[in-house]
Amino acid sequence: MNTDRHTTHRRGQGALIRLGGFAIVFALGIHIVLNAVLKKFPPEDPTVTELQEYLAREAGTWAIVHGFRYVAFACIILFAAGLFSRTCCIRSVPTTGWGLVGLLGTAVWVTNGVVTNGIEILAFLNIDLISRQQELFWLLFELTRILFTAEIVTWAITILGFSVAGWRSAMIPKWLVVLGLFAATAGMLSGGFVVSVVSGGSATILADLAALTSLAWILCVGIYMGARGEA
Repeated sequence: MNTDRHTTHRRGQGALIRLGGFAIVFALGIHIVLNAVLKKFPPEDPTVTELQEYLAREAGTWAIVHGFRYVAFACIILFAAGLFSRTCCIRSVPTTGWGLVGLLGTAVWVTNGVVTNGIEILAFLNIDLISRQQELFWLLFELTRILFTAEIVTWAITILGFSVAGWRSAMIPKWLVVLGLFAATAGMLSGGFVVSVVSGGSATILADLAALTSLAWILCVGIYMGARGEA
């Protein structure tokens, strides 16, 4: 009887882990399509007329972008739940503390994303007002850039927690642990130089490196979870 319960429990964990892996790969697909294909940024130093034309032209696209971001946030939560299950609940190694660091990082990550998304939705719900006030538009635009740098830091916290948990439980390959620690370090440092990052200084390279390595880690872990489950 206990063996049957244990088997059922392990299958449930495996299903959650695989679901989390597939969910984050889907979320990254959404992210790439929405931000690299559909979304277009405003021209540099636009006139009032150019800004009004941009906002009117992109309103429909941005409505799609901001709506589907909430789907991505749900996928991120599933990913974190599955990764916590894999790194902290399969083997009897005490890794729950580091797993909780990963979960807390995910919670702040999603919260930051919801706030950023809300600011951009607010801007496009008030197109007529903002298009006449360039200062307000650029203030909100710069605020979302600051929040994106903060998001990279939340990625770093998430990746650090789950990388160490995965290393201690031996449930994540060592090369992914090394990549995760590198991405986490770069992400933390980019947060320390946030002023340089936002103003386009030399630390922008560090933030770009942190973002690329973090996304690579998330993608690889997602694929690994989807392929291996609880094994």
